[in-house]
Amino acid sequence: MVRIIIATHGELAKSLIETAELIIGTNHQMSYFCMTKSKSGEVGKKELTELIYSDTLTDLVIFTDVYGGSVNNICSEILLSLPENETFHLVSGVNLPMILTTIMTSYNEDSLEAILTESIKEGRNGIKYINELVKGVV
Repeated sequence: MVRIIIATHGELAKSLIETAELIIGTNHQMSYFCMTKSKSGEVGKKELTELIYSDTLTDLVIFTDVYGGSVNNICSEILLSLPENETFHLVSGVNLPMILTTIMTSYNEDSLEAILTESIKEGRNGIKYINELVKGVV
């Protein structure tokens, strides 16, 4: 099973996990990190490092909210500082379809790279401009 950390600005990570659990239950390994105004970058990095090392790094995925944002940058720094034999997968632009797909497909025998490719695809497919879809229908 894949271990997932969702790391975002504000309380978004916590809310994403609560929402995912509403849909698929709690039989998973997900945790969250919330970067708030009260945390410095150093405190955030320390908390994230502890969260990452709270369990084995094997099959660890960290989803962040904004590519190039402070949370993503902290995770990138940690990723780049790891020894070669330790790593995790870092994906930005988290949304609910990505999380659900990752959890539901992690039970397959597919490689984690294949699971993440599918999750990113489903995350993109979940973005629709509904007005365009219903144009001409109404």
